[in-house]
Amino acid sequence: MEQVISYSESEDFIDNLADFIESRFLKRGKDVSRLSFVFGGKRPSLFLKKELSRRIGRGFFSPAFFSVDEFIEYCVLKKGAFTRISDLDACHLIYSLAQEVAPDILEGRGSFSRFLPWAREILTFIEQLDLEDTGTQPLETIQLKARIGYDVPENINALLGSIVSLREAYHRALAGRNAYSRGLMYLSCSRSIQDITFAEFDHIIFCGFFYLHKTEQDIIKKLYERNAALLIFQGDEDQWSVLKDAAKLFSCRIKPAEDKPPEYRLSVLAGFDVHSEACLVREVIRKIPRLEKTAIVLPLPEHIIPLLCEIGGEVEDFNVSMGYPLKRSSLYSLLEAVFKAQETRGGGAYYSKDYLRVVSHPLIKNLKIFPNPSVTRVLVHKIEEILSGIEKTSLGGSLFTSLTEIEHTKDVYDLALTTMKRMDIEVSTDELKQALRALHTLLFYSWEKVGDFFQFCAALSGLLETLTRKSFLSSYPLNLKMAQKLFELKEKFENASFSREPFTQDDMFRIFRHALGNELISFSGSPLKGLQILGLLETRSLSFESVVVMDANETALPALKIYEPLIPREVMVSLGLNRLEKEEEIQHYQFRRLISSAKDVYLVYQEKDTKEKSRFIEGLIWEEQKRLTRIEVLPVSRAAFKVKVLPKRLAIKKDPGILRSLENLEYSASSINTYLRCPLRFYYQYVLGLKEAEDSLEEPQGRDIGTFIHELLQESWGHFVGKKPRIDEAFRKDFFLLFDKKFADEIERKTRSDSFLIREVLEFRLKRLLDYERRRPVKELVCVEKTFRLAIPFNGAEFKFKAIIDRIDRLDDSSFLVIDYKTGGADGLPSTDIGKIVSAGFQREALKESIGSFQLPLYLYMVSSDKRFARARANAALYSIREAGSEGSLKPLFTTQEQFRDKERIMATYFEAMGSLLAEIIDPGVAFTADEEDSRQCQNCPFFYLCR
Repeated sequence: MEQVISYSESEDFIDNLADFIESRFLKRGKDVSRLSFVFGGKRPSLFLKKELSRRIGRGFFSPAFFSVDEFIEYCVLKKGAFTRISDLDACHLIYSLAQEVAPDILEGRGSFSRFLPWAREILTFIEQLDLEDTGTQPLETIQLKARIGYDVPENINALLGSIVSLREAYHRALAGRNAYSRGLMYLSCSRSIQDITFAEFDHIIFCGFFYLHKTEQDIIKKLYERNAALLIFQGDEDQWSVLKDAAKLFSCRIKPAEDKPPEYRLSVLAGFDVHSEACLVREVIRKIPRLEKTAIVLPLPEHIIPLLCEIGGEVEDFNVSMGYPLKRSSLYSLLEAVFKAQETRGGGAYYSKDYLRVVSHPLIKNLKIFPNPSVTRVLVHKIEEILSGIEKTSLGGSLFTSLTEIEHTKDVYDLALTTMKRMDIEVSTDELKQALRALHTLLFYSWEKVGDFFQFCAALSGLLETLTRKSFLSSYPLNLKMAQKLFELKEKFENASFSREPFTQDDMFRIFRHALGNELISFSGSPLKGLQILGLLETRSLSFESVVVMDANETALPALKIYEPLIPREVMVSLGLNRLEKEEEIQHYQFRRLISSAKDVYLVYQEKDTKEKSRFIEGLIWEEQKRLTRIEVLPVSRAAFKVKVLPKRLAIKKDPGILRSLENLEYSASSINTYLRCPLRFYYQYVLGLKEAEDSLEEPQGRDIGTFIHELLQESWGHFVGKKPRIDEAFRKDFFLLFDKKFADEIERKTRSDSFLIREVLEFRLKRLLDYERRRPVKELVCVEKTFRLAIPFNGAEFKFKAIIDRIDRLDDSSFLVIDYKTGGADGLPSTDIGKIVSAGFQREALKESIGSFQLPLYLYMVSSDKRFARARANAALYSIREAGSEGSLKPLFTTQEQFRDKERIMATYFEAMGSLLAEIIDPGVAFTADEEDSRQCQNCPFFYLCR
């Protein structure tokens, strides 16, 4: 029997292999159970079993099937039992050995968590050395060169100088434990294969192999030379250098008996992002009649979910063979929140935002602690409302909060009980307290004192078990897969050799995060049923009628690791470990083999400035261009979506309900100024009553500082109402004592380490303010934070107005000054040039430029309408706290005698303009529209997205 067979790439490898078995064994009555088939992966054997079952049509004793890893392990087991070292134990072993034989490489990364990424790279390097059976002599040469120094960081040279001793120590340590790594298992098998017998098999058939490691070459060649192995390839050595090398190794020809050119129909499609790609795949899937003979190749596993969301409604049965990154799961986000809460904990208190991020996670706030999960949800929402300041309590706005404070806050339970009473849910205060304590124990207390991974795993186990029993985790099958993977990872850490060693909390979190980053979740499904969604390497030796390749862009297809993060490329090349070129050929071969045996091929890629189509597509285009001798050979179908563009200027017409609300509205200077700047914002803010949700856990904003200063000045100046203010040392002392108390209560607890900067700035400005106030000619402080209400007639209609005046002073000349504090950038004063105002006109757009703000005129009018101030001379001013101390900090409306003499005419002009504005507000024919003239104002508007 010939020992080497090769099939054409356009042939179905599994069908041909079944033909081979049928003609050479089944028809001759030979026992196929004495055959052994070795594939690159596990999947082809399933398809071959299915085909054999179909052809035999009855029960039979199956041949033995192995993946190459399974076959190597099978061989090593013939020498005796052993254990496989886990990834975590291997990393820790390398760390321990480095401390002994190469302490220099630990510099700057002395802890295991810091060294872990290096440990993984070192293990990968050692595995490559073992797989390629790299001896000590080339490594010793590398060591000598490292002593001179490669052009790399010194610690890399230190590693290269110690790699022989580190590798040997690693091998000795594994031998002492009777354990193997994957690479060492291959190396051991290659060195002992000549002594291993396979009496249980008549033939060992190696199927569909392409690139072979040096150890694989040695193993297969020795079996081949003993006539124990048959080799079945797919492809032509004249087309692939890897197959040419294999032909030399086995002293044979790897060439199909019949060269059958591919006959597939090729379609190329371009999207502009991953979602448009998924939509294109969905449209392709709709056209394919036999989805059970179809494969979607997905080079990037993170794009599985967008793809499944698009095709889920089109496909009944499908199987996903590739893993989905655990880091993208809801359980990962919960664990990340739990870790973050511990990392930001300080002085026994938790950073409120991180605390809320944990308890408000969907998996937590919907826990069935009670029969009705609404109880937990209401309890968590009330805590959130209290901490964020929506419900006013002593805890509101605290940047850091202790768990006991929350547990002993009566308002938490009272507010929750009130809500649940409206929901007809019976629960007691004690039950709520127990539930909250249980949540805190599960999510916070149990994590506070973990000192090793055994304790860490106990806390993790408690959380996972609670989630699987009491959350809606089971409602989504993928979530259960995530939980299963985490339980497996927990067991790995629990059984790790270092599980009882002490670690800092930060180190444990860092190590566990690193482990999570390498975990993939497998999907449920049958590889023999329905549409197959595979990675490129999962397609080895398989053929499909229709093939759809998504993400056919450079960096994804081929996916190449261009930069070695630890070992210099120069070193890898000198050791014969130049996998970059081989890896490209491997992926190119698998791609061409897959599409060559198909009938219909669809290549989907993203077309954008930052991405290029795959070189594999470019290769196909080039071949077609040469064959047809023209440039345009493969038309590209591009994704297109119907887009309904909303009108740029949204217009809200005034229906009777809006007109009635405008008639009953209590206007203010702020509302008039808001309409002046943007009518649509006036509609959202004052007609609909919309406003931004306040979150007192946010860092203090300008408005928070403004409120703080207004309240401070109101409380301080309040002592002087009805008398002359005396800014003496006693007042200064009391003023800054009050400042300290209010700052600690309202600002400091909302800030972190930078609160001292805010304090310094505020103290500086307030000291200048007091100095300026001491010089001001004030005879009497008349009132502070005084509310005035007045009905003002305009054009036959009456409008209700309200104004809260910050302060009114009687000056030394017995005139009154109406003051409005400005803590930010002060509004511009309205022009007193009535000629300019009148000539510009009373249209809103013109008034926005000529007057700008009606605040001071309206305040002055409302105060002057009060009988206490009716006959006195009065003025109004903006008082800039930011500029306090300078003469320009107080900006009066009227500044010259001429303006005072013309005051009535100026005020009349202001009010004629305001009347025109109010007439427009209540005019049914004038819609509320957005004023987009000032782009910066639009960007800072809280209703920006409502008017798009």
